[in-house]
Amino acid sequence: MKLDTTFAKDIHFDASEFQKSSLAAEVPAPSPDARRVDLSSPTSSVRIQRLMEWRESHRELHRELRVAGIRRSEKVREVLRNNHTGVAKQRWMAAIRKNPKFQPTTKHVAAKEWNLRAPDGRVFTFRNLRHFIREQVELFDAKDVMWKPQGRSTTITWCVAYQALARLRPGGPRTLESWEGWTWCAQKPAAVAA
Repeated sequence: MKLDTTFAKDIHFDASEFQKSSLAAEVPAPSPDARRVDLSSPTSSVRIQRLMEWRESHRELHRELRVAGIRRSEKVREVLRNNHTGVAKQRWMAAIRKNPKFQPTTKHVAAKEWNLRAPDGRVFTFRNLRHFIREQVELFDAKDVMWKPQGRSTTITWCVAYQALARLRPGGPRTLESWEGWTWCAQKPAAVAA
């Protein structure tokens, strides 16, 4: 990441000029064991006001510096590691499993509307293709509905029927005209069949 040096020169100043100014007399020397800043003191409010003005006038540089600091921060890395491993991960994964939007039903967050015409001419309008295939197994050959894990994941599965029917939806890069007699139905039927 490269910072804009035109603004960076405004941050740095000559310490001797600061010591000569009247503000230097107001700023007490920091003690080695002082860990807190007294925000009620007049010098603190002046410094905070200057900081806020600088941030306002150099918004983009401040954002870049802040992001760079966050990326370098070992504390941030530790929090991310803790949240994505161990007990914390088990907790949020359990919460996701209980959430109806992530259940394998018609309410799934990624579920889409489907209008498919079966080989026998019936039109099926439904949400969530995976759920439809699991519920209507008798409409397909047994070899086409054998669910297999997708990649290393054991929770995401696929079958031949799912992959082929998914490609019937218009607008995709590898759209099929038909598969085993199944086609996309452009119009919704008056009565929902599934």
